[in-house]
This record gives sequence, structure tokens and C-alpha cells, in this order.
Amino acid sequence: MRAGLRVINRSFSSLVPRGAGVTGHPPLDQPFPGVKSPRLEDINTAFSKATQITRLGNGLRVASSQKSGGMCSVGVILESGSRNEKSHKEGVSHFLEKLSFSRTRDYESPEHMVAALEPYGGMYESLHFRDVAVFIVSCLPDGLDTATDILSQTLLHSHFSPHDIEAARESIACEIEMFKMGADQEPIVTDLVHAAAYNNKTLGYHKICPVSTLPYINKSDLVSYYKSNYLPSRMVLVGVGVEHDALVRSAHKYFPNVLNEDTSDRSVAEYSGGQCYRHDDEPPPSIGPQELPTLTHVSIGFKSSSHQDDDYVKFCVLNTLMGGGGSFSAGGPGKGMYTRLYLQVLNRYHWIYSALALNHPYQDSGIFTINGSSHPNHGWDLTQVLIKQFKEMQNGKINHSELERAKTQLKSTLLMNLEYRNIELEDIGRQVLASDERKTPAELCAMIESVTPQQLQLLAKRMMESKPSVGAFGDLKNVPNYEEIEAAFKRENGELTNRISHFLLKGMRGKTTGLIKS
Repeated sequence: MRAGLRVINRSFSSLVPRGAGVTGHPPLDQPFPGVKSPRLEDINTAFSKATQITRLGNGLRVASSQKSGGMCSVGVILESGSRNEKSHKEGVSHFLEKLSFSRTRDYESPEHMVAALEPYGGMYESLHFRDVAVFIVSCLPDGLDTATDILSQTLLHSHFSPHDIEAARESIACEIEMFKMGADQEPIVTDLVHAAAYNNKTLGYHKICPVSTLPYINKSDLVSYYKSNYLPSRMVLVGVGVEHDALVRSAHKYFPNVLNEDTSDRSVAEYSGGQCYRHDDEPPPSIGPQELPTLTHVSIGFKSSSHQDDDYVKFCVLNTLMGGGGSFSAGGPGKGMYTRLYLQVLNRYHWIYSALALNHPYQDSGIFTINGSSHPNHGWDLTQVLIKQFKEMQNGKINHSELERAKTQLKSTLLMNLEYRNIELEDIGRQVLASDERKTPAELCAMIESVTPQQLQLLAKRMMESKPSVGAFGDLKNVPNYEEIEAAFKRENGELTNRISHFLLKGMRGKTTGLIKS
């Protein structure tokens, strides 16, 4: 039988001309006959059209960028988020996220907004973060006026009906339950490590509405926050794929002067370091026949930089170099399978479910974290592995190949993301909001390329001079206490020694403790 197959294979291969593929077509690693090779644009010419910026008399900044294609995106980046809740009930910004594009002065419901955008193939979305909120309408260029009108209605003339507020409350409660059911607990543990890092103030306010305040947020709370923060002077109106003059005319028409006084919280975020542990050993609710595993989630972080700092790009390169992800990633290009956390953590410790480095930059501060999750029996070992990764970052060497791979991956991610209108819109808005200008992709790529191994090592050493911040969630019976973690970072080898858990488990379920060790 095998001999017969060899004969068939020889007979078939003899039919294919030498130098041709199996199909008889030219191989794909050679140019097609008679077809000219495409001319590839240099990055400097591909992004040569400068972003135009105009400031109106009411403080609103208008920015635009030309982009080919049949659609355009118009959006507003607002300097407002959970960090501005000092004088308000915690969680009010989460409610406003749910109430985006709902009932306004001129639109009775979201359905009326959809109907207005329908002739222009339009759609809207909003994204809310700790420091900014993003509102975007995508449509045909002819719908520019309608898109700007809907944005102004949402940002300046929203009405909060009792029905909409209750719907938002139910949506948030459902979202919190979904976080518990999902395998990805990153939003919860990120909330906790921020609370630890910033002493439960400014950037330490919870982005997810706390269960303790969820039932008590009412219309007056929403109106108070809305009037204090939703002001043209705190906004950037951005258009991608639109004419700048036309966008400015729409801005004048739909964003008039607002008489409300800017009483928003302007507190500077001060990094303190500390701990915030939330123990919960109840198995998460499962929608299937099999229970989901109860895991231990730990996040350790240190002070990094703001996105206006000279070290910002270096932290981005360091973040890409560390990388990470989940144990069950399918891999493939761009998945970071050769990053440190894959090679040194996920590929070595089968009991670690995920390990991921994240850099969180803001206007006036930042935090660099490594998050990990494992079975509760390995909580101590998981914490030790995370500590060792930070110590390796501080004391180990960064070889040329891993740095070049990280820089190439970061540049690739940057340029691929900017092919999407909405991502480019957010990038323009954030930069103009922070500095009244925009660095071009070519400038950013040059900054990435200039990063050296010595710079990253100095950066890591300086970062780890700050106090560690530790956030933990889930079954924490084997997680070390904060004092032991802090002591391990002071040891040259980074070893945990005293095997003392943070928790006496009796009566601790569902409670948040340890705010804050300063």
C-alpha cells in the first residue's frame, strides 16, 4: 500500500513543471508576470496631513483630520470620569455612561436619534474611562450637522427620567453580576489596585459603581455631576474624514456658551501605594451545568508616568516587552507569544490561568501593573512569581532581540489601530485635550525606535523605588499580607519568607479590607 502511494506521488509530481507550484501558477514569493509592484508610502507621507485645531470662545477645542473613505466619524472627548467624583456619590459617572445617548431636550428617546441618523447610515457609541469619556457618531459626510447636533444634545441637554435612571441601575447591577460570572476579572482587580495606589482618592475612586451606593443614586446626584463636568471648556470636538471649516461651523451652531460654572474636582492624583483585598470564596454563578472555578486574582503595581511625561513611550515599550495574556490563547501573529510573561510565566507554570502587564497612564500620574490569576491553592506561589518578574525587570538584562521585537510590535499596533477612524478620533481628542497639540505617528514611531535597553532598566529601577500597590480579589486564603510583599521587594532575591496569609477567613467573605497602607 505504501509503495503504491509512493508511485502515485511520483506520478503526480512528474506532471508539475519544474519551478511551478502544485497548481501550475507562479509561486507567491515572486512578482506576478506583467503586474507592477505596488508603491508603498513612507510613514512620513502617509500621515503627512497635519491635524487642524481651532479653539472657540466658549473654550471648546475643535480638531479634525482628513481620511479617505466614504464615512466620517465625529466625536467629543470629555475630561470627566470616576476620578471627578470627590463631591459626588461614588458611581455617578457609571450611571451617566449608561444614560449616554438617551433622552434629551430635542430627542424624546434613543429611537428618535437612530431615526435622525438613519438617512446617513449613522450609528453612535460611548466609552467611559477613569479620566475621560468618549462619545462618537459615525455616518456619511452629509450627516455632519445631524451628528454634531446629537452630540451636543447628549453632552449639554440630557434629561434623566425616572424610568431611564432605573433602567441604568438594573443595567449596572447586571453588569456587576456578569463580571462575577466571567472568566476575566481584570476590571475588578484593576479597580482594587487603583484604590490601593491612590488611597481611594482621585484615580482610586471605583470606576465600577460600588454595590453600597448603587441603590441610592438619584436624579439630583446625576444633574449635579452633569452640570459640574459637562462643559464645552472640558471638551474636544473631533472629526475624522470631515472638512475642518465645516466642523467649526457646526461647533458654533450646536455648542453655544454654557453659563454653568466649572466646579469640577481638579485634585492632583498623588500615588501612595498600599493594599486593597476583597475576599470572596463563593464560586461564581454559572449559566451552564458545570460550576466555574473560584480563582485568586492578584495585581501588583508601581508608580509609572503620566501620558505627558518624557518616559511615557518607554513605559509603553516596557509594557509590550512584558506582554502576557491567558493560558488558552490561540496564538498567532500579534498575540505576544514571545513576550516575557508568556515565555517565563505562562509556559512554565501550568497552574497560572493568566498573567498580563498593563500600563495605566493619566494626565498627572500612572501605574504599571502585572495581573495574575491562579487556583486558590497557588495564591502564595502566584504572588511570588509576579514579584520575581518585577525583580527580573529591575535587575536582569534586556537582550537586543526581545527589545527589537517589542518595539516592532508596538509600532505595528500603533499604525494598525490608526487605520480605524474611531481609534484615530480618540487619539486626536486625548492628545489635544492634554496638550492642545497632536504628535504624528511618525514622531511616535521615532520615539519608540530610540528606546534602549539601558533606558528601560533605569526606568524599572526608578519605578520600583515607589511603594508597591497590591489589589487582590477572589479566594485569598493563600495570598501573602501586604507587609510580607513589601518586604520581599526589598530583598535582593525577591523571596517571600513568612508564609502568613492576609486573611483570617472567618467572617471575611465579600468584605474589602486593607484600605490603605500608606
